[in-house]
Order: sequence, then C-alpha cells, then structure tokens
Amino acid sequence: MCFLFKKVFKKYDTHREDVAVFLLEKGDNLLDIGCNEGFLLSKAKGKYTNLYGIDIVSSRLAIARENFERELIENKVVLKTEDINNGLDFEDDFFDAVTIIATLSFIYNPFFVIKEINRILKSGGILVVQVPNIAYIKYRIKLLFGQLPITTSPYDWENVGWDRRSLHYFTISSLRWLLESQSFKIEKVTGSGLFANLRNWYPSLLCGDIYIKARKIK
Repeated sequence: MCFLFKKVFKKYDTHREDVAVFLLEKGDNLLDIGCNEGFLLSKAKGKYTNLYGIDIVSSRLAIARENFERELIENKVVLKTEDINNGLDFEDDFFDAVTIIATLSFIYNPFFVIKEINRILKSGGILVVQVPNIAYIKYRIKLLFGQLPITTSPYDWENVGWDRRSLHYFTISSLRWLLESQSFKIEKVTGSGLFANLRNWYPSLLCGDIYIKARKIK
C-alpha cells in the first residue's frame, strides 16, 4: 500500500539531491562531501566548472568514476577516497560551494568538520547541509510512547549498526547553532520528500530531514 501511494504521488516527491542543487549558486569549484556514487555532482554539472567529490567508501567512488569517465579525463571532476574525520586535504579559500548531504550525522566531531569546511570555502561561499530531523512529528510520537526513533535503516540492525551508526541527532535550532558558531550566516531552511512544499510550512515539525543553506561570513 505504501509503495502504491508513493508511486501515485511520485511527481510530488522532491529528492534530496534536487533540493541541494536548487540551493546552490553558480561558481567555479564545488565539493560534495560523502559524494557516494556522484548523484549530486552529476545534477550540479551545469552550475560549476569543476566538481570535486570525496567519500570514505572506495567502492562507491569506483562507480562514480565510471559515471564521470569523460569528465575525469578532462580534469573537470576530481574524486578522492578520504576520511573527513582527519580533515579535508584542500587549500584554504578554494571552493565556491560545499555540500554535505546525509553525512554529518555519522562523523565523530561535527564542529571540527564544519570548521574545516569554513577553511576551504571562499569568503561568501555557500554551504548546504542535510541531516535527519529528530524533531520530526513521527519521531516525537515514537518518543512519547517510549520507542526509539530510527532516522536511517529501520531493519537489519546487527549488520548496519544501531540506526546505521548515527553518532549525532539534530533539530533545526541545534544545526543552526552549530553553523553560526563556526561563522556561517543562515540563509534558507527547508526539507525534501513527499509534498515537501506543504511540509515546509512548518519544517521543524513536518519535515523528516533538514536542509540549511548557509554563507561563510569570514
């Protein structure tokens, strides 16, 4: 029934990469942290001259390299296996924009990573962050009845780890505070998913995820 419902209303379903690309502005260099198989980079090709992607899982990057074979030859795409917990191997003030989608919840120290992103962004550069929203009404109801909200995979816990190894949970206010503490100015808060336009009327309660577009102010 759920599958049929989603199929019928598919045209009203806003994908997470589409939201991130919509929030981006045109520029020279874009970095996608936790780029997976390159879905977001592929959708952002029309906005940036050079695309950079890093991921800790080399098998995902292998697929991304197949998808970007021509662009890699032309040096318009750079893909690297990298653990962001150890810092970002890029020079200061290099990127016009950085995206970190479905990744921040899994890293050890969010303050360190956001500080590193600030370092590699140009002055006035854009950061787009996406995380699950622990204040989503579905999760609030679960907590009310003493149940654990699961923001990732609701099954196969023994193999994927408890809540797929999520280390941190965010609300809109806590994510705003994190970014503002590292010299970012918040410009947009939104969400994705089915009927996202309606749910963005009250994203703190109605959106299952949070997107923040922020600008480096120094």
